[in-house]
Amino acid sequence: MSKFMSLMNTKIRSFAFCLTACLLACVSGHAYEQDNWYLAKQWSHTGSSGVAYFEDNSTGIGQIYVASTTSDDIKVYNLNGSLARTITIASTRYDPRGLVLDSNGTIYIAERIAVTCLSNDGTFKWRTGKNASISSNGSSGSENGEFNYAFGITIGPDDKLYVADRNNHRIQVLDKNGSFIRKFGSNGTAPGQFDGPRSVGFLPDGNLVVRDDRRLHWFQSDGSFIKRLRENDTDLGGGYMATSLTGEIITYCSKHITTNTYVHDSYLLDSQGSTIAKFTNDGSSNQEPNWRYCFTPDGDIIVSTGSNIRVYKRAFRTKGMPIPNVIPQPAIRGVSQRVGTNILDLDFEIVDSDDTNATVGIFAYCDNQMILPKAWVDGTGNKIGTSIATNQTHRVSWDVKQDWNASTGNIKFEILCQDGRTNKPVDLHFLTLPFPDGNMTISRSPLVWADFVNYALFLLSTGEAQYDGNSTSEITYNGTQILHQTSNGAWVNGTNTRNTLLAALGSNYRFATTAEVTKAREAATPGTENAWDPIRQVVPRNLPYKVNEYGFDVVTKGSNSSNPYPGKYWVIKE
Repeated sequence: MSKFMSLMNTKIRSFAFCLTACLLACVSGHAYEQDNWYLAKQWSHTGSSGVAYFEDNSTGIGQIYVASTTSDDIKVYNLNGSLARTITIASTRYDPRGLVLDSNGTIYIAERIAVTCLSNDGTFKWRTGKNASISSNGSSGSENGEFNYAFGITIGPDDKLYVADRNNHRIQVLDKNGSFIRKFGSNGTAPGQFDGPRSVGFLPDGNLVVRDDRRLHWFQSDGSFIKRLRENDTDLGGGYMATSLTGEIITYCSKHITTNTYVHDSYLLDSQGSTIAKFTNDGSSNQEPNWRYCFTPDGDIIVSTGSNIRVYKRAFRTKGMPIPNVIPQPAIRGVSQRVGTNILDLDFEIVDSDDTNATVGIFAYCDNQMILPKAWVDGTGNKIGTSIATNQTHRVSWDVKQDWNASTGNIKFEILCQDGRTNKPVDLHFLTLPFPDGNMTISRSPLVWADFVNYALFLLSTGEAQYDGNSTSEITYNGTQILHQTSNGAWVNGTNTRNTLLAALGSNYRFATTAEVTKAREAATPGTENAWDPIRQVVPRNLPYKVNEYGFDVVTKGSNSSNPYPGKYWVIKE
């Protein structure tokens, strides 16, 4: 939940305003505290270097492309680790280090002193660099379009190639025919200068991130400097980097991302450089500076270590999507009380980067007493429970005295949002588990009591459910009690609330039985609870549970033998 506080003191009352976003919307597109990555697959690849993921739009099949520093070719692997094919790079190649594929599958390779382009079937298209051609890898140079240890390459939102030209301490920009367009950067320690750039990647906002031997740097696509991680001269240690479609950054650091102590870890950062998670040191610190990374559209991490390929799958409460689906965030833009009246004007905005509309419900609390605003004035009540535009300010005006009899006190407002892309009350993501006796499609993680309460309160705040407001404090929906509030403000009930939610999901959904959840926990090892040990996998900030090899959320069993998973409800999709 995201909370925003605004305080207003008046002669009539003192209002304390607290705005809270309910988790009715999809939470994905960014790494959250519930995220976890587990080592799903690993296989040997001697001399593995640059790595890229490509998903064929026509077939939907994803494959891993790996450049090799020993065989000077590209190995193409299926996600299960089997070798699909080998692509021979044009003759006289020299130490391919980085590669990237465009949406058509065309391959672009950084080869230290040249950049080479191949069709997906391996057909040579062009090579650029000093004296470079199909029969010559050329030589190192420092003029425009020449390279001296070109180590990293990516494609920008402008469809241009951005190349990390390490020993020339610059980024060169080429068109897709290999022609030089522009360059930026120079050697030095001042903002905007580099110490051996190794890799480049773009963020969803169009900004470019560069990893050199010392820091992470942020630039606009035209080369204008924005900021860098570690403003002082203490470096992170040499390493490579990759960016995801949804803005995460993964990079190796020989020193801790904030404390400057030696660690030899790989860090997962958000788009601003704040730590989300890390790979723990697995004992191969002498090789880790050469680790290369790439992301799949779902947020899985592929690592090329120099001796093997590792696939860390993302297993978390809401599965990442190729197109970001972020939680809508309410923000208070202004609060005022009309002079001489009991009318309160509340200006708010629903910030949502990927939905143009959201549905909003509003209610308030005074201590533990719920207040359901009904006395909206000036026609502003038509914004409650209906689809309204996101990313712009809306005003609702409430005649407080009609719904609240107290003369003074603290009011906490709560705004519950459901984004415009889904008509379901919660966002569930399923995975299909294979068993000898047939597959089972089950939600990755359980719904918990807070999910049901939020849904019931959303129905109430949007006018679909009813609240009696008296001493019994009941919320009913279609004549059925779904929540009851105790004297301390806690919401209780259970079965009716859960069944109401289940009915809203559709006729082909039901809650999993204990036996089914047990089976899903065991997964590929029937009779044995199968949870991955978090050692040597990405360590989250505050993960409460573990996962098995399929990414199923393996929660800790409770002590109640009749219900080994108290308060946790998985959903079966039939």
